[in-house]
Amino acid sequence: MTTHSGTTQGTRLSTPHPLRDILIVGSPVIALGAAGNAIGVGTLAGGAIINLGYVFMVLIGAVVLGRQNSGWRRIGLGPPASWPKTAILGLGAFLGALLVFVAMQTVAVTLLAALGVDLPAIDESRFIQLEGNLPLFILLVSLAWTTIAFGEELFYRAFLITRMLDFTRIGRWSAILVAGGVFGLVHFAEGALGILSNGAFGTLFGWIYLRSGRNLWITIIGHGLLNTLRFVLLYLGAV
Repeated sequence: MTTHSGTTQGTRLSTPHPLRDILIVGSPVIALGAAGNAIGVGTLAGGAIINLGYVFMVLIGAVVLGRQNSGWRRIGLGPPASWPKTAILGLGAFLGALLVFVAMQTVAVTLLAALGVDLPAIDESRFIQLEGNLPLFILLVSLAWTTIAFGEELFYRAFLITRMLDFTRIGRWSAILVAGGVFGLVHFAEGALGILSNGAFGTLFGWIYLRSGRNLWITIIGHGLLNTLRFVLLYLGAV
């Protein structure tokens, strides 16, 4: 009975099923993300739990993809043809994302204000302890280049987009927009402008991911640089 059940489960996992795969791989992000937010995203414990969710996501994703004769390397983490070119494109992705954030916080806010919609600034209160706190700054920058950049790019770009684009009838732009929208919504702690800004940034990175031939290293570099800049500004009290 046990052998039969295991074989059946193995057979089921070996056949890609977009919704099931997304729920299985995303479950630690959802569960530990909710727990971390309940404790407080601005606390060390809450932040650690949220980041741990991405660690488990990567491990579970490796199992699911492995059962399907795939893997993280095949959907974006394979070595690029040129590391120097990838690094330059990563810098370009960073500048593009920065431009998106600036545009959302100037043009979008101005247009909405003209329509009578008052959009508060991005809520950075969960990082209130970061200003002048060198140990916390070093920790967050370290996370910016590990669980944050790698974890978020692996799940919200590579996994979500490939599940939708490769195994459903959803078109290229629909997959990019859905993944970008989900990425924006998970940043609800930053308020409405944070959701919109991150959604736009996620959409841009989804396009870059596919446009580059699914070279995820470009968006990982761009994401790491963007978060590093953000933490520098917060540490200096500039935002």
